[in-house]
Amino acid sequence: MSKMATRQWMVTHEWMVKPMHQREWIERRGIMIWISEVFSSLGSGLFLVSLFMNRWWGLLVGWLIIMFLKLPIHVLYLGKPWRFWRLFPPFSNAWKTSWFARGVLFSVLFGVFAFVQIVIGHPFIAGLIGTSVAVPIYTIFGILAGLSALGVGIYGGLMMNYCKGIPIWNQGLVPIIFILAGVADGLGLIMGIGMAGGDANVALAEIISRYLLLANIFLIVIYLMSANYSSAISKISTNELIRGPTAFAFWFGLIIVGLIIPAAISIISVFSGVEASSVLLIIAIICHTLGAFALKYCLLKVGIYRPLLPKIAPY
Repeated sequence: MSKMATRQWMVTHEWMVKPMHQREWIERRGIMIWISEVFSSLGSGLFLVSLFMNRWWGLLVGWLIIMFLKLPIHVLYLGKPWRFWRLFPPFSNAWKTSWFARGVLFSVLFGVFAFVQIVIGHPFIAGLIGTSVAVPIYTIFGILAGLSALGVGIYGGLMMNYCKGIPIWNQGLVPIIFILAGVADGLGLIMGIGMAGGDANVALAEIISRYLLLANIFLIVIYLMSANYSSAISKISTNELIRGPTAFAFWFGLIIVGLIIPAAISIISVFSGVEASSVLLIIAIICHTLGAFALKYCLLKVGIYRPLLPKIAPY
């Protein structure tokens, strides 16, 4: 092979010998995956928190986020959304091998189960059919909706963890970080619903959120330390996250805005002996939500493929 041909081959196939960024899920149409996954965390987290606290308005808002924000964006990414029904059994076996397909399936099942639960749980409907009938139906569909909401919240982390060619995603903590961050986001949203006059216990949500935020900070530190030492490619991703092009989104968007500011507001209220003011709580809720966008953006942005050839020179 001539030198010119060799050079051309290397340029054409550089993805085989160099670490390459994934762009399918964060650039151009891939931005829809990022936004869809953010709404997955917000909606499922709010629903699970509301289910635990038995708050009807929170259940409704969580369902609306999944059905009218997350699911449509997810389906539009497929390119031919009118064929999305082909993802479901018995029309397809894609759900057996694809976490992407399972995500759509979880969302649709959640939509059905949660809708029945929300309708039956409304005081007017419950009074109309009688509590002796409404309570068992509400409980059964609440369990089914809770399990499917858990699937909606965690499948994104499992989908990324399944990508073995991207080492920083192929870490066991990724699904755990996703679901705990979603619950923390849900606690922030339930506080907003309570402040807007909904049936939410703002004080309880603030207390749980305080400890969950500290736990999330700890998990992210452990995750980055583990990823940094797991492989050369994962170390490149970690360096990009900490001091590279994604550093601003990580340090300012996720760490400062998404974690430190809400935690600081909550801790201040503990030491002051009084509940945080409405203005501070609104700031904390906004920061919670912005942190959800920053977390998914950072992890998707620093996804780098491991080259096919084993010996590489990290850049």
